[in-house]
Amino acid sequence: MKPDNFIEVSFEVANKVGGIHQVLKSKSGSMHERYGENYITIGFYNPEEASKEFAPRENHGFEKIFHKLEEKGIKCYYGVWNAPSDPRCILVDPSDMQKTANEIKKELWDNYGVDSMEAGPDFDEPVKWSYAVGELVKELDTELEGDTVLQAHEWLSGPAILNSDNPSVFTTHATVLGRTLSSSDFDLQSAVEHGRLDPNLAEEYEVVPKHHIEKASAEQADVFTTVSKNTGKEAEAVLGVEPDVILPNGFNVEDFPSLEELSYQHTRKKGRVKEFLRAYFKPYYDVDLESDPRILFTSGRYEYHNKGIDLLIDALAKMNSEEGEDVFVFIMVPSDIKGQKTEVVENLSLYEELEAYLDSMMPKLKKELLNEITSGREPAKKCFKIVEDSSRELKSLQENFRAKHGDRPPVSAFDLNYPEDEILTALYENGLTNEEDDRVKVVFYPTYLSVGDRLLSMEYNDFLVAASAGIFPSYYEPWGYTPVETAANGALAVTTDLAGFGKFLKENTGREDRKGIKILERQAKTDQESADQLYNILEQFVSYSKTEITERKHNARKLAQLTSWKKLSKNYLEAHKMALEDKK
Repeated sequence: MKPDNFIEVSFEVANKVGGIHQVLKSKSGSMHERYGENYITIGFYNPEEASKEFAPRENHGFEKIFHKLEEKGIKCYYGVWNAPSDPRCILVDPSDMQKTANEIKKELWDNYGVDSMEAGPDFDEPVKWSYAVGELVKELDTELEGDTVLQAHEWLSGPAILNSDNPSVFTTHATVLGRTLSSSDFDLQSAVEHGRLDPNLAEEYEVVPKHHIEKASAEQADVFTTVSKNTGKEAEAVLGVEPDVILPNGFNVEDFPSLEELSYQHTRKKGRVKEFLRAYFKPYYDVDLESDPRILFTSGRYEYHNKGIDLLIDALAKMNSEEGEDVFVFIMVPSDIKGQKTEVVENLSLYEELEAYLDSMMPKLKKELLNEITSGREPAKKCFKIVEDSSRELKSLQENFRAKHGDRPPVSAFDLNYPEDEILTALYENGLTNEEDDRVKVVFYPTYLSVGDRLLSMEYNDFLVAASAGIFPSYYEPWGYTPVETAANGALAVTTDLAGFGKFLKENTGREDRKGIKILERQAKTDQESADQLYNILEQFVSYSKTEITERKHNARKLAQLTSWKKLSKNYLEAHKMALEDKK
């Protein structure tokens, strides 16, 4: 039996906080295709994000419900989410709700044993919001015709299920305790392999309230799900609840340009990155940017160990000690920045000034060349004269641009508020300091890419198209969108066997079919063993010929298509049917 209506709840609906936002946004088209206007998304009202992600709509039919809730201090906004198919969306603001956070926490303790009285604002705000969502769902249920399934994502949305009688699906993308333990020295992977974790660890690591909410939600939901088999094992060990269904994260690869179009865009956008690298490095010393330089990158949340940044730096250090062509590596992990580094901005300005002057010379040079050639005369003398007349200005511009010759380019393109930054410190400790003789040239880019950032001045997806490969050697990664996204944009990628996506690939493809996306072995391996393997992978990437890279990029794109929502959304529909049948 299929439900008639589907309500999906997440703190990240129309509110870009983390990776779940992208999961739900990309999936919304498939859900809308199945449920049509009976698909409703519910999120947290964040005015700043709502202005970018949410389009208000009038005359929606829920005016009486909204008025009734507003009498309780719950303000609701109706519109559409700026996502595929523009799904219906309600954003909830509980800031004036009459029921206080402490009253809700007492109710959670009385009914589910959730110990949260000592919790702070980072717990109170989402719990108050999701409790208010539960009130909204109760009212919607009286208006919607037929059966309605409610799906809530992560502990932040859990109280919406606990405060509702609807058939329910609860999805954890990563357990609270698991993510916390993986960020410490605790060997989470070994503990998960050997069974249930000590419940006292939640207290030791000070995550009891969130852990309790998550556990209660998993136990009380009609269907409990996770996004990968890795996270399923973790959930069973951490929460003591075995997932009913695995819901792998899909991706709308179909929305990306064709490989032919990406091939054309690659040349143009790589040219833009090469211009940045010229301005970044050439004021100090010469670098070869003409013979197809390899541009590698990593990106994601600032989780130094979880995201495998420590492993990547170890592998790059080994690469730096070996002979070979220069390799350019961008580490695009947002950190606490003051602003762009002044010398980088100055270098870019000087480069642009030099480029503008040369551009101004070209029309005259072209005109004289055409005139001399069509007149049957030797053009060289006339051209040399134009260049000679400009030599003083050119020499001055060149001297300004090369004024830092003999110094060292900065490792970070931005000034940081925290000088002891973990990534920056590790780069220096491992000798990745952008010396002229270094093979590996690093650019730490600790902010989100944007056309308006005045440095690279390009969007993230455009950079992916320009790059050779994205490296994501994660230790803890419930799913891992970044390698899929990288492959969809026509670049090579690295994931790991501890990432949900890596495990998915291993289970659905053979080794020979995985050209273009490498799966780094981290399970049951020491960090040093994995770092050595990653070094070998990087050496392979930079040694491929253009033909080999093109072939592997084509294959990487095919692998990304395995995660199409057209294939994977059926798992969600199955979970919804299970919830409805369980309730019946």
